[in-house]
Amino acid sequence: MKKLLFSLLLAGCSLQAFAQQELIHPKEQQKQGLVSQPQPYIQINGQQIAQPSLALIKPDNIESIDVLKDENATGKFGDKAKDGAILIKAKSTAAFSTMQDIYTHYRIPAAQQNLKVVINNKLVKDTSLILANLDQIEKVEVVKQDITAPVRWSLNDEEEFLHITSKPQPKK
Repeated sequence: MKKLLFSLLLAGCSLQAFAQQELIHPKEQQKQGLVSQPQPYIQINGQQIAQPSLALIKPDNIESIDVLKDENATGKFGDKAKDGAILIKAKSTAAFSTMQDIYTHYRIPAAQQNLKVVINNKLVKDTSLILANLDQIEKVEVVKQDITAPVRWSLNDEEEFLHITSKPQPKK
């Protein structure tokens, strides 16, 4: 059941790509009539995380997931939970790494530690909200955005990004 809930949550997060277009082209998004996707407030063991980080968390490390909606969410977390709140309790044996741990583990040079971070093609606005299981990361590489992609991370075609790719979730 936990794996199913986590998979559904992860699938919902993949819809965030449309909402990211607003970061770069808010006026174009209004012209195209795109609707921004909900951005729920997410916590693991009481620590807020960025939505794309969910792809870097092993489902086996999750003990439980609680979802708060409407007044229950905003009453507890304020306006940042206007789209709801997802509270994840990890198993006590789960080890989480921060972005700094990822830099160290993958020997990212200091000059590249200032790059914007993308997880599975989703731009992360605040890298301090990234948590991961290191063994859930397939690769970390410096890339330029694909100028033919439907979602742009930047208007600068030459800008480089630190792209983290998660390992695929096993099918069960």
